Amino acid sequence: MDNLINIGIIITYIMIGFAALSAILFGVKKILSNTKNAKKTLYTILGLVIVCIASYLFASDEVLQSYEKYKITSSEAKNVGMGLIMFYTLSALAVGAILYSELSKAFSK
Repeated sequence: MDNLINIGIIITYIMIGFAALSAILFGVKKILSNTKNAKKTLYTILGLVIVCIASYLFASDEVLQSYEKYKITSSEAKNVGMGLIMFYTLSALAVGAILYSELSKAFSK
């Protein structure tokens, strides 16, 4: 019975790998076929990388005493802080983009 489960897990990993590879290859094919939209996509990815780097730089690596019992290292604390700052930044940007879009429509009429 264990061999059947192991075979099933291996087949699942192969299928996930094939699906991920297919998604990446089709995305690259689409980017190469339409270079005008590729620039916009690359600018978006660059923006996300900049937000990620800035979030990492602003994150604190301080571990509070109350968290020491969980054996959290300073690098783990910095990564969690980076994730939180990145989430808050991207959420604020999304809300700002929605507000800008709706308000510009309202005032243009």
